[in-house]
Amino acid sequence: MEQPVTRDKSKKRAAILEGAIDVFIEAGYELASMDRIAETAGVSKKTVYNHFGSKEQLFQAVVSDFLAQRQTRKSIPYRADLPLEEQLIAFAQAEIFLIDTPRRAGLSRFLTTVFLQDLDYMRATVAKYPPNTGVFLEWLRAAQADHKIHAEDPLLAARVFYAMVEGGITYPAIFSNGVDHRAIEPMLREIARTFLARYGVS
Repeated sequence: MEQPVTRDKSKKRAAILEGAIDVFIEAGYELASMDRIAETAGVSKKTVYNHFGSKEQLFQAVVSDFLAQRQTRKSIPYRADLPLEEQLIAFAQAEIFLIDTPRRAGLSRFLTTVFLQDLDYMRATVAKYPPNTGVFLEWLRAAQADHKIHAEDPLLAARVFYAMVEGGITYPAIFSNGVDHRAIEPMLREIARTFLARYGVS
């Protein structure tokens, strides 16, 4: 008997998060009211507060859900039977998920704007979640154990990889018209090949 209620709560929570994203993108954090979020989500203001005690809690839930979706796509195990280049491109594409639709690009742009206004707040928020390089670092160590990668400092190598992806694709897309997948394909391959030229074992 409790399952329909649970599903209903889950659907309402998801609707509130989607409504919050729409309002945050359109109005920004300061002008995003709980009334407007409730109206956009198609629920009552009381329902919003039943799920999220404040706009800050709702904002944090949006961040958590967004990063969790990216993290799920980054769960890429090392495979000895696949070319390293293709596996590296898969990691890059998981990162690009954050900006690969106009809506996600809009959300990324909104979050970037909020965090740039308060760097201490950004650091405190980001610290709650797994590091960007975490899963990729595991992949690197597995590739190194298989004698396909040589990195004296795997963490530094992971940071180099994501610096190339973010600097070459993510941030330019956030502040432009988004991602043109056909246009970025050469960049993805160049990033992977550049990384392997430095860290790959011939």
